[in-house]
Amino acid sequence: MTRIKGDIRKVVTYFNKTKVYNQGYLKFNIINKKIKYCLGNNLSTYKSRKVFTELMELNYFNKKKNEKRSYLYEFKNKRLTKINEPFRGITITFD
Repeated sequence: MTRIKGDIRKVVTYFNKTKVYNQGYLKFNIINKKIKYCLGNNLSTYKSRKVFTELMELNYFNKKKNEKRSYLYEFKNKRLTKINEPFRGITITFD
């Protein structure tokens, strides 16, 4: 399981560096190719699918149903969600 965690860390940093979150909704085939490129082209389909399902469980992707009964996936930028959280400010009054 630790190897998969290391692979997930590599994939997430690669997706953030290449700004996959700006590409919008993508087919699984495109995401699978990006995962295989990041972890090595000789990666089996089983392992790349396992990495993708782990990323889905960790809420790194938005899922959208397509017209053809297939799904499209969008990578979430975790950094922007932390920045866009509402700021709880402190009000200071001067007398």
